[in-house]
Amino acid sequence: MITGLYAAASGMVGLEKRHDVIANNLANAATPGYKRMDGVFQGYYQHYLGRPVHPHLHNLRAGPGGGARLDETYTDRSAGVISSTGDPLNVALMGPGYIAVDTPQGERYTRSGQMAINAAGQLATADGHVVLSADGAPIPVEGMEFVISGDGEVFVEGAPVGQLRIVGFEEPGLLERQGHTLYAAPEEALEGMMAPAEGVQVMHKALELSNVQAPTEMANMIQGLRAYEANSRVIVTMDETTGRLIDQVGMPS
Repeated sequence: MITGLYAAASGMVGLEKRHDVIANNLANAATPGYKRMDGVFQGYYQHYLGRPVHPHLHNLRAGPGGGARLDETYTDRSAGVISSTGDPLNVALMGPGYIAVDTPQGERYTRSGQMAINAAGQLATADGHVVLSADGAPIPVEGMEFVISGDGEVFVEGAPVGQLRIVGFEEPGLLERQGHTLYAAPEEALEGMMAPAEGVQVMHKALELSNVQAPTEMANMIQGLRAYEANSRVIVTMDETTGRLIDQVGMPS
């Protein structure tokens, strides 16, 4: 009986965490370069199988009573729609590359091409992180007019001033998300880094929109809420059944 309570409760906890993931996707549906996230559920048997656990705590034959948990979240790296904006401070990447930027934590990578000019007259992200050139230096863009070519080279009033540092990774799944659109590369990801990235084209005056599909996310949220309610009803039913057993079966004759 208690086993069933644990199974239903674990399902509710996992569904609540997935609900948070979906809500975050919807909140960033209008964020350029944002990549949606999703959760991976795993049964407790599969979760503990082959892991060094204490048998008296997690007996795979007798417990922990089924149920599931949100084992991990992953990033959906499918491309978003490319939208022409006409803004010279916007670029979109066509292909599996990332723009390198300088942050207080070190070099980071982003798909968001929504840029600005900082107080020092350098190309920066909308969050203020300096956009790096191919040689790792900032890109000065002081001037009346600038253009960014298909290979990422920046021209100010017709003169080249730098080239966007666009990198690729053999295993992009190793990248660690930091914030909404920034990614950090651990050592194992850096081992497979390609600079410059291969097969990437830069589109000037355009943005890659978020790959979040709001109707799909809403449907997932409703489905999750119904599953949560079903697990809640299981707990209520089992609690009532346990109460009747205690009152009736457990009473002395």
